[in-house]
Amino acid sequence: MCRFCGEGDAWIKTVRTLSGDVVRCCDPCYGSLRKVLTIVPGPVVLWGRCLSCGEWKNPRDLVDVSHGAAAKGVAPGGTCTMCG
Repeated sequence: MCRFCGEGDAWIKTVRTLSGDVVRCCDPCYGSLRKVLTIVPGPVVLWGRCLSCGEWKNPRDLVDVSHGAAAKGVAPGGTCTMCG
C-alpha cells in the first residue's frame, strides 16, 4: 500500500523521502511528489515472465499473473498482454 494515499498493488515503487524514510509509493502519488522522492531497490520482485513468449515484463502486464510460476518458482509468471 502507498504510504501517501493507501492505494496501490504489490508492485508499486519503493522510494526514499527527504527525511530518509524508505516507503512504498503508487504511480499517481509519485507523479506529484517525484521532486522530493528517490526510487530505491525494494523488497519485492518487479518483473514477471511471460510463460508464452518468455519475455520479462512488469507483472501488471501479465494477464493471469501467478506468484512463483517462472524462474524456478521465484518470479511471478503469466501471459503478457501481447500473447494473451
